Amino acid sequence: MESQGDFEAGQIAMVPQAPGAYRLWARGRVLFVGVACGARSLRTELNRHWRGDFGPSTQAASHFDWVVAQTAAHAHELYRSLYASSGLR
Repeated sequence: MESQGDFEAGQIAMVPQAPGAYRLWARGRVLFVGVACGARSLRTELNRHWRGDFGPSTQAASHFDWVVAQTAAHAHELYRSLYASSGLR
């Protein structure tokens, strides 16, 4: 199941501490597609972007969406699917 939220601390706090894949959006286009697995959860990775750990480009996102995975391998499959559908090259 895919979920979404505005790219703000309160919305990120509601994201599960689980593996999965996510996208960051701004002005109707995808800025970044990421995967969270192992020691990093969806919430952890989104918080890192929100804080600016990856620079101002992804920190400027307006909203995000995510899909929870059952395993790390499943997270990578979801990542490939989201990336392929994002229009990024």
